[in-house]
Amino acid sequence: PPAPPSPPSEAAPPVAAPPPAEEDMYAYGGGDEFGDEEDGGGDGGDGGEGGGDLEQLLHPVSKLLVLDLSQPSHVALAAAAVEAAEAALAAPKPTLLELVGAQTALRDAAAAAGMASPPAVCDVQTAFVKLTLEQEASFFEDMAALNVRPPDAVTRVTDYVPEIVSYIETIARNGYCYEANGSVYFDTAAFTSSEGKVYGKLVDASALADKELLAEGEGALSASSAEADKRHPSDFALWKASKPGEPAWPSPWGEGRPGWHIECSAMMSDLLGGEVDINAGGIDLKFPHHENQMAQVEAHYDCCKACNYFWHSGHLSIDGLKMSKSLKNFITIREALETYSARQLRFLFLLQKYHQPMEYSQNSMAAAADLERRFGAFEAALAARLREADTAADAAPQEVLHRWGDQERRLNDALVDKRAAVHAALLDCIDTPSAVKRLEQLIRAANSYMGEVPQPQRGATLLHAVARYYRRVMGAFGVETALDAAGAAGSADSATPLQLTEAVSSFRDTVRSIAIEAKRSGGEGAGLADEVLRVCDALRDESLPALGVRIEDRPSGVAQFAIDEPQRVLAEAARRREAAAQAAEAAAAYLEQRPEMTAHSKALAQKRYDALLLREASREAERLCPGEALHLGRESLNSASTGGGGGGGGGRGGGGGG
Repeated sequence: PPAPPSPPSEAAPPVAAPPPAEEDMYAYGGGDEFGDEEDGGGDGGDGGEGGGDLEQLLHPVSKLLVLDLSQPSHVALAAAAVEAAEAALAAPKPTLLELVGAQTALRDAAAAAGMASPPAVCDVQTAFVKLTLEQEASFFEDMAALNVRPPDAVTRVTDYVPEIVSYIETIARNGYCYEANGSVYFDTAAFTSSEGKVYGKLVDASALADKELLAEGEGALSASSAEADKRHPSDFALWKASKPGEPAWPSPWGEGRPGWHIECSAMMSDLLGGEVDINAGGIDLKFPHHENQMAQVEAHYDCCKACNYFWHSGHLSIDGLKMSKSLKNFITIREALETYSARQLRFLFLLQKYHQPMEYSQNSMAAAADLERRFGAFEAALAARLREADTAADAAPQEVLHRWGDQERRLNDALVDKRAAVHAALLDCIDTPSAVKRLEQLIRAANSYMGEVPQPQRGATLLHAVARYYRRVMGAFGVETALDAAGAAGSADSATPLQLTEAVSSFRDTVRSIAIEAKRSGGEGAGLADEVLRVCDALRDESLPALGVRIEDRPSGVAQFAIDEPQRVLAEAARRREAAAQAAEAAAAYLEQRPEMTAHSKALAQKRYDALLLREASREAERLCPGEALHLGRESLNSASTGGGGGGGGGRGGGGGG
């Protein structure tokens, strides 16, 4: 099989061979134009249609150059072989047949010249199968990275060739196809003349006469004589006679390969029968592929309905242009995942209707990433609130308040209303943008409730209902959430990452609470308490972010945590440190400008700033720009300084004793 092609931007390297003897110059070609891009030898990665690596084709040439070509017949044969190779490489886009032909000529020349091991010619059949297996593995890796569930069954055309041949034979017995020069074509005229059968269900009449679309449906490897073999322009190949050098399998009509459309019909029918509910694919497959696929099934079973629903997804565009290799504006899934998380990409998909064109750009991804961040913040806040509620219920079950007040009734009304609105949106052609918008409104209502009712003993049952519904909808959308911890369980002998994170966070909360109490009490344990708090902060700010764990301390003493991509958590931690450093510089500058403050007052203000404002700035830096964080710091500092050494007033940063 051919080796992987060179990168598109690099020309194939020239052949490294000793200078030929003078009498053999004409066999060499007079120079190293094999590597000259202008002659077609360098840009091997642009089209890729050739199916073979140019270096592999050139390699036998370098071996021929050092042979003893003293025999005139050998010289002539080698010259012809090299000329054929040059001609193939000089073509802008050499065909597979031309490349294999050049390889064959080089092999024959090498054998005739006495080479002990003549270079092998590419085994096209093996190369094609190898290539498809590599692409299949790559595809499933990408799907797993995007959190796409694996299918229940995987069908490969190369595994189904005997079944495809049998499928075509049944269509022939039913009178809907004909053979011509080793190929078999679907007879659209015979099909449409049969009672109840229609060709063109998915498109209007103009598409049936579109020669460009019809030619695209036959594929690039069709024989040039195919049009002459057809009885009608809209007829299409069920089986194609293979040309020399192309993949081929045995059949009653001779060596050949399945047509593009028949493989889907045969494989689908094998697993699902003669009628299926849903057939999905890109809008570009609507005609002729899906139209032909449906006609083949109906011709095989001699029925009038092969599929109940087609779902056609819109094209992906990059910055307003259709993604295309020729425009060099294409991006792979793996390249996208280097910049964005799989969750952010899925939010991009959710924000656009599946059947309309989808835009991938910095603006659309920024909107998707911002929405994903807001949803993630809600998940973390709700998960923390539910943990607090569970802890409070375990500690003092008699204090749990189940009776609803006005706030609970408002949240319940929002849950009922938005649940109905999400359902209606999904019934309306799977309108995910509207569904997400309604879900975001439910999030606002839940956030408002948690802000108005800070007591964890209240509303726990209702918040659990919100969490269950949110989890169910996001699960249907394929989005993993921080709330999955409540319903996720590890195996019999292991815990999930979220459960382990919860255990670490809970242990840290306990240790931190004990240290804070010891510090407030003073005495001999105060110094140790400072060290324990420092270690707790290092765990939050350094160790856990590297593992993708985000922890935010809360006034209640129960930290809020979430699991995310390590790179994202580390980047957020770096931004928070930068904002905190800027706030600290502003505080120091402010203190220097207040000479009237006593050293004692300055020390108290700085201590309060360090203990409260820096932590607050670190927590809020994600939502506040540095300027706003500094403004918050100054307000907190003002409260501390005006309080002096006694009991200070409480600014936005929080009150308490000076």
